[in-house]
Amino acid sequence: MNKENELLEILANKPELVAEFPDWMFSDEMRAEIQGTENVAIAEIAGRDSVAAVIRACRVRDIKAVVPTIAFTGTEYGNWKVPFGKTALMKEKLEKEDIRVFSVIVLGSPRFWWKLCGRYTTELFKKFGYFTPCLGCHLYFHAIRIPLAKMLNCNIVIGGERESHDGKVKVNQTGAALDAYSEFLKFFNLELFLPLRNVNSGKEIEDILGQNWQEGEEQLACVLSKNYQDKDGNVIFDEAALKNYFHEFAFKTAEDEIRSYLSHTSHRF
Repeated sequence: MNKENELLEILANKPELVAEFPDWMFSDEMRAEIQGTENVAIAEIAGRDSVAAVIRACRVRDIKAVVPTIAFTGTEYGNWKVPFGKTALMKEKLEKEDIRVFSVIVLGSPRFWWKLCGRYTTELFKKFGYFTPCLGCHLYFHAIRIPLAKMLNCNIVIGGERESHDGKVKVNQTGAALDAYSEFLKFFNLELFLPLRNVNSGKEIEDILGQNWQEGEEQLACVLSKNYQDKDGNVIFDEAALKNYFHEFAFKTAEDEIRSYLSHTSHRF
């Protein structure tokens, strides 16, 4: 079985994969090499914006190398080969700018996602009067990379969120939500760098990529997509409830989970 097939098998089975990885994906030699490289950042790879974010981050910050990571939950569907293909595109562009790109690392924990976004849905509705799993899901995507960042001595995690998408608002990418994600990573002395946060235009994203790539196209989809919209497509959210969700539930739940990963694998960091 070749490496691509092994990766696709992982994405089909979705095992617990947060701080312990198979050697064929992440060997001791690769770990040591990354640890010995200066100015390395963790790159979150998902759709169009995430790839553009990594490219821009390397142009505006002193980043010499990136570790591309693809995270899974339990709700995606579509062609898993797409994010790997887009990572190859990113690698080609960055290496022309003398930025080293290491091999892709796949990680995730549907169990962690369930705790943060699924298990307490009824209670969270009762407590806050508003709830969408998309808030916890994006927190999960950032948090799940923390043990790996600590293992590799990386201080920067690059994310692709932006507050406005040609005037459209996404609840999990409002200013309050992005502030919350950044605040959470600071608990672990990490920086969540969002180089596209104030980019509104999709055309500017395509200019960074150097190709046409429509938003939402050529990426995985989620079975819970648009759950925070009404039947007419209007975005419904309560910012006060959003903030309360993070500070009264999500931060504590995610922190306990991440510190558990760190404590059980501390001998490797």
